[in-house]
Amino acid sequence: MRIAVIATYTHPTRLRIKEPSIMQSSVPELIAGLCPDHAEVEIFNEKEVDIPLDRHWDLVFFSYLHSYYEHTKVLSTLFRQRGMKTVAGGRHASYFPDDAKEHFDAVITGEPEANVPALIEDFEKGQLQQVYSRPSLGPAAIRPYRYELIDFTHNKLRLPGIEASRGCPFSCNFCVLTGNERYRYRPIPQVIDEIQTRMHWNPNFMGLMDDAFIFLDNNLGGSPKYLRELCEALIPLKKTWGCALTFNVLKDESLVKLMARAGCRYVYTGLESLNPDSLKAMNKGQNKLAEVDAVIRRVFSAGILLSFGLIVGSDGDTNEYLEKLPTYLADLKYFSITFLGIVCPYPETPFFRELQAEGRLLPGTVSRDYDGYTLCHQPKNLHPSEVIEHFNRLCLELGSLPNIARHYWSKLTMSDMPRYKQTILFSGPEILSIRNPVKNKARRYIAGQDSLEEWDARQMQALGLQPQRLT
Repeated sequence: MRIAVIATYTHPTRLRIKEPSIMQSSVPELIAGLCPDHAEVEIFNEKEVDIPLDRHWDLVFFSYLHSYYEHTKVLSTLFRQRGMKTVAGGRHASYFPDDAKEHFDAVITGEPEANVPALIEDFEKGQLQQVYSRPSLGPAAIRPYRYELIDFTHNKLRLPGIEASRGCPFSCNFCVLTGNERYRYRPIPQVIDEIQTRMHWNPNFMGLMDDAFIFLDNNLGGSPKYLRELCEALIPLKKTWGCALTFNVLKDESLVKLMARAGCRYVYTGLESLNPDSLKAMNKGQNKLAEVDAVIRRVFSAGILLSFGLIVGSDGDTNEYLEKLPTYLADLKYFSITFLGIVCPYPETPFFRELQAEGRLLPGTVSRDYDGYTLCHQPKNLHPSEVIEHFNRLCLELGSLPNIARHYWSKLTMSDMPRYKQTILFSGPEILSIRNPVKNKARRYIAGQDSLEEWDARQMQALGLQPQRLT
């Protein structure tokens, strides 16, 4: 039996652009690890490589985000026409199973550990069901990834990734986890064993990225007690790693120092905004701006690169705040923003339901618009065109070469921890990538005003497919 596992991708510009980077979807390696030993499995990450349309597999698993749905169902339809069975999984498929059933042979709405093996068993018996929604087997059932299937020649920057936990204990109103996924974590011995015995390392750059990996968790610090125990177990491994966690964890100085001793050299946190009114509108009470400057200095001094994500278009945002945002960042002597997006009301979130009840969702939105780079609603204090004007300006300003130079100058000598300077230098391209979403000057970035990618639009017309309309 031949199986393909595909993580699809469409670029924010809506042009056919690949975007290799350190962190990539690891769902293909996860699903591959759940396939039987007798299966011949191939994995593809469309952010790195094109999907070969002339190949044949018996079964094709698709993992995709909301905004990749139109593209993914085109690929599924093309494969189904040639006799292949296709499977949809992920948050969109779980929230819109009835729509997905029209374009895939089967839909997985639960966690993969319980459902993928059951689906493959049914497929081999000729008894494939339309929907698989078996309950979670718990975090201890997470299987080791198929790291040996990763081809590091397609993306020389990529690091292998591992899960230690799933979910998040907080309830930010714009987050897809809120109300949909509780926080839980794997037994630490399982995590350590997977790193020691299963993980394959990036051989590029003359070994500079050897023994480095990332945690794929949404919030590795969801339980500070668990994080402490995990760090203690990681110290003897002498590995270098990065993770994402919420800002409140970084206020614990002893925990930050322990993370650094355990090999942590990179942390991403969704600061989201420097505007208290915007944070209040998001229900993001764990971020206290008065502590930002002290936390930044403490984390870098410990030997950890701290990277932030910011979003614009929140209900607390004003023209005055967004105009002054680069100045606020300069006052913090901080320029390591590696993500800048537009707040997105994903359909399964409280934010979407709130906007829907208030009639503030923009008309004509399709699933492609829910990508974190397209305005899908009417903010309270800004006209949609103002949000997009600020977004374009900030992408160019914050992702500029002078900002990268300031970042290097202010942070390169803050710590002498091993691999700290190397990590700082590798962060430059990530900061520069903030400019990538606005490379298409013809794009409007307002829902309903941008067409699909040219190839997808042509294929959908030829195949008789329609975009999924959400408003």
